[in-house]
Amino acid sequence: MDVRIKIDLLRREKGWSRSEFAKRIGVSYTAVKNWYNEKDFMPSLRLLDEICNVFGITKTQLFAETDTGNLSDDQIELLDLYGKLNAKQKSDVIQIVRILASE
Repeated sequence: MDVRIKIDLLRREKGWSRSEFAKRIGVSYTAVKNWYNEKDFMPSLRLLDEICNVFGITKTQLFAETDTGNLSDDQIELLDLYGKLNAKQKSDVIQIVRILASE
């Protein structure tokens, strides 16, 4: 799912207008409107942090293709940390977890 669509769904769940949402994240209404009117226009990484803060979610939850609502806080933290690793580190973590799970 396009992150802009997910942001819009979360905004609607909160019952916020685009204008109110823009105020909450500290940008103009026009900036928010442009996310939907301009194909390649996306929020900045700094702004994504603020968006996650106002919704009370992590970036992992924002970008997840599946509903993370059933995950524990520890599981979400693990996903966040895993997302910060490089490819080699991710491979190492998977190997370690496989070993631990088979014990």
